[in-house]
Amino acid sequence: MQVFKLYIKLLKNSWVSIAIYAFIFTALIIILSRFQGNEITDFKQSKVKTALVNYDKDSPIVQDFIEYLKEFCDFKDLGRDEMKITDALFFRDVEYVLTIPYNFGEEYLMGKEVAVEKKSVPDSIYTTAVDAAVNNYLNTGRSYLKAVPGITEEQLMSYIREDVNVKTEVTIDKSTKDTKSYEFANYYFNYASYVLLSCCLLGIGMVMVTFHNIDILRRNTVAPISIKNMNAQLIVGNIIFVLAFDLLFIILSVILNNDKGITENVLLYWLNLIIFSISAMAISYLIAMLIKSRQAAQAISSVLPLGLSFLSGAFVPQFLMGDFVLKLASFTPVYWFIRGNDSIAKLNGSNHENINNIFIYMLIQIGFAAALFALSLVVSKKKSQRNN
Repeated sequence: MQVFKLYIKLLKNSWVSIAIYAFIFTALIIILSRFQGNEITDFKQSKVKTALVNYDKDSPIVQDFIEYLKEFCDFKDLGRDEMKITDALFFRDVEYVLTIPYNFGEEYLMGKEVAVEKKSVPDSIYTTAVDAAVNNYLNTGRSYLKAVPGITEEQLMSYIREDVNVKTEVTIDKSTKDTKSYEFANYYFNYASYVLLSCCLLGIGMVMVTFHNIDILRRNTVAPISIKNMNAQLIVGNIIFVLAFDLLFIILSVILNNDKGITENVLLYWLNLIIFSISAMAISYLIAMLIKSRQAAQAISSVLPLGLSFLSGAFVPQFLMGDFVLKLASFTPVYWFIRGNDSIAKLNGSNHENINNIFIYMLIQIGFAAALFALSLVVSKKKSQRNN
């Protein structure tokens, strides 16, 4: 086992760089676990920063209207300077501008079709609640003005408040919730593809570059150990190296995940990771055949995994990416690993429609690994012939 011992010795020389990647991964996953979605048990209304321009301050109905809106709005007094208000809206100092025109209250009580002026930040999701509150108050008042002729202003305000203050309590029956959320596991293993590939390129690349140095190759050719035996020991070393990282990632996933249960989905995540690690090992072996220095191995281990991860959806979900990018990414095993993880996250106790697709994605990764290993053998044979 001289070759295997030498493999381990060479691997130790690169342990600092590999440990840095492992540390970054651990820190990234810990940060991710901090933001892991917890079960939501209540809802709290967020107030929208609103600039109020009121030209009808003396009207009691307007004052009651504004008082009601304070539940939804954090009012800011910016005066009546149109330029100042526009700048505040542009720089997001406020997200909503509400303007109440002169004689609004009087004309409103007379049943005229008057309206307040509303401006908001384009495409803002926060202003919807304010729009709904404004319409709710004014439309409720109009209904009473039409239905109750001669109603006083005080009665109108009382009836409006009684109606708009009605709250509906919404509860979620936990007994009907038979599915688990695998959001954390999905993100975790997607990120793992980046670090696993980086560590394989760095660790395996460093070792294999040394073994394929022309002087060492010529010396090994006349050594008492056969080339077949030497390659077998190198393969064993690579497999142990990759499986060690797989085990590390699996243990971390169990420790950091709030849900400690090991379900069918979790086992599929583990299996998908192990299969992807074979592809990562194949990529690393092929790259090691093509490069000539340890510096090149370090550079590629930093650039290639990052590019493949962004391209394949490890950092940005695949459903947010364009068709052309996804088509390009489908020529990499990372894409199929991510797609498998995303499909596993959708599985639950009553839906196994995607499980066949998951195994197909795994087989595609194995196909990539076989093709890359075959290409590596061709490159290795060409290099041997050239060196001899």
